[in-house]
Amino acid sequence: MAGSEIERPTVAEIDLGALRHNYRALRALAGTAELMAIVKADAYGHGAIAVARALAEERCTHFGVATIDEARELRSSGLRGRLYLLGGFFARHAGAIVALDLTPFVFDVELIAPLETAAKSAGRRDFPIHLKIDTGATRLGVMPPELETAARHLRQAPSLKLEGACTLLANAGDPASPITDAQLKVFEAALKTLRAAGFEPSIAHVANSAALVLREDCRYNMVRPGLALYGLPPVSAVREKLALVPIMTLKTRVMQVKRVSAGSGVSYGHTFIAPRESLIGILPVGYADGYRRGLQHGGEVLVRGHRAPVVGAVCMDLTMVDLTDVPGAAVGDEVILWGRSGDETISVNDVARIAQTISYEMLCTVGRRVPRIARS
Repeated sequence: MAGSEIERPTVAEIDLGALRHNYRALRALAGTAELMAIVKADAYGHGAIAVARALAEERCTHFGVATIDEARELRSSGLRGRLYLLGGFFARHAGAIVALDLTPFVFDVELIAPLETAAKSAGRRDFPIHLKIDTGATRLGVMPPELETAARHLRQAPSLKLEGACTLLANAGDPASPITDAQLKVFEAALKTLRAAGFEPSIAHVANSAALVLREDCRYNMVRPGLALYGLPPVSAVREKLALVPIMTLKTRVMQVKRVSAGSGVSYGHTFIAPRESLIGILPVGYADGYRRGLQHGGEVLVRGHRAPVVGAVCMDLTMVDLTDVPGAAVGDEVILWGRSGDETISVNDVARIAQTISYEMLCTVGRRVPRIARS
C-alpha cells in the first residue's frame, strides 16, 4: 500500500481510529441489540477488508454484504464472523451461500427449496436464514400475503432454520414519518403470522443508521448501521444526537501551477473564463476517481488551509482549481478534496450537495484506482 501511495498522489486516507469511535458510539446506543456492521460496496468505498478487521478487533461479529463476491473477498481475508447476504441472489447461488457459510436474506419463497437442497447436500442442519419482508418499500422482499406460503415451504425444509425476520424502512430519516409507523405495524403483523404458523424467529431487525439513532422502537434485537459507521449522519437530526467522526479524507497534490491572463479559458468548452490574472492549479484527480463533473459549479478544495474554487470542466483524470488567493501555492502542495486541513473542513455531505447527489454515492464511487491508505 505504501508503494501505491508513492505512485499515485490521489489517495483516500481511512482513519480506523475514527471508525472505532463511531462503532463504540453506535454500539452503546444499540443497548442490548446486536449490531450488524454494513460493509457492502467495499465498506461504502472505505475498503471492506481493513474496515471489517478493525471492527472484528472491536468484537463486532455481524457483517452485512450485498453480493456473494463481497462475501467471498471477506472470507478469503480470514474473516470468520457472521456474514449476511443483503442484496439478493438467484437459485443457482444456493451452493455458494452454504459453502461460504452466509446467512441469506430470503426475499422470495421460491428460493427456500434450493437453499434446502444445498444445505442438505453439505450436511448442514439448522442452516440459518432471515426472511426479508416487504412492508412497503417495494424492493426485495416477501409480500405479507405470501407469508403463509413461505411458512409452508419452510416446513418442507428441515435443513433450514428461520433464525430472523427483517425489513427495509423507506423513510427512516424522518423520525415522525407515518410511513415508518405504517411499516412497523405491517412488520409486527408479519411476525405474528409467522408465530401462528409455528415459527419463532429469534432475531428481528429493521433499523439502519437513521432509525437506530432516531427511533428506539426500531431497534428490536439487531440493528444495521452503515453510513454512520463511516462518520456521516444520513440526516441532520442524527448529527444533533450523536457525535460522529468522518473516517475518509480524499486528497491529492498540485501537479502543475500556471499563471494565466484575464480572459483565459480553462478546460473543455472554456466553461470558466478567468476574470483576472489568475494562478491555476492542475490536480491529478477526475471523475474516473469519483470526483464528479458537477463540482465545476461551486466545488471547492482546501490548499494550505485555504479554500480554492474548482474552475472549468472536471475531466476524467484532471481537475483545475483557482489558487490565486492561496498564499505560496506551489507544485506538490497537499489538496483536500474532502476532509480537514487546519481549521477548515470540507464535508463529503457538502460535496455531495454541490454534485447534486448524496454522500453514499460520493463515497461508493471513489474509483478503485484510488489507493485506500488505512491508518490506525
